[in-house]
Amino acid sequence: MSDQTTGHTTGHPTGTVFVIVGPSGSGKDTLINWLRAELQDRSEILFVRRIVTRPSDKGHEDHDTMELAQFLSAKEAGAFATTWQAHDLHYAIPASAKDHVDLGGLAILNGARRALGQLEATFAQLQIIHLDVAPAILAGRLANRGRNSDTNLSARLAQQKLDLQAKTPIIHVKNDGPVDEAGRQIVKLIDQHQQR
Repeated sequence: MSDQTTGHTTGHPTGTVFVIVGPSGSGKDTLINWLRAELQDRSEILFVRRIVTRPSDKGHEDHDTMELAQFLSAKEAGAFATTWQAHDLHYAIPASAKDHVDLGGLAILNGARRALGQLEATFAQLQIIHLDVAPAILAGRLANRGRNSDTNLSARLAQQKLDLQAKTPIIHVKNDGPVDEAGRQIVKLIDQHQQR
């Protein structure tokens, strides 16, 4: 895994990044899409689109795609706030997300449990939300995707218990029911955070 951080600051109050993480099948994309619709009128909230060296399709998150050579060139040019590697792919958070947060805004992004260290090094204020799903429900969701072999399914299920390497306190939200149940919990967390 590799990382790159861009540490620039401004005279403005620093905002917060809400990072939503969880194992494959925990419903991160579905939940983030629900939050985007629910919070669409709140201009202070930025929904971050990750850059990934993988084509975007219905089976994955809605992200921006770059070929590897283009990605490495953009990284060298400082276009990313931070980067990491997982599953033989390169991931990045655009520098514009850090600009938004440095100006006091709030950002929501689909994170990666393995990248929490890089995200903590990049953003001064981080709120980590881990989606918890019962093993049987997680297995059913992964099987219903129809794109994993039995071997990959077993490997992904084994990653459910991945140890979270983070200094930031982690809030656990159950996401084995209707998406709005978890979604409203997160909206409440955002509201409480902004009222401080």
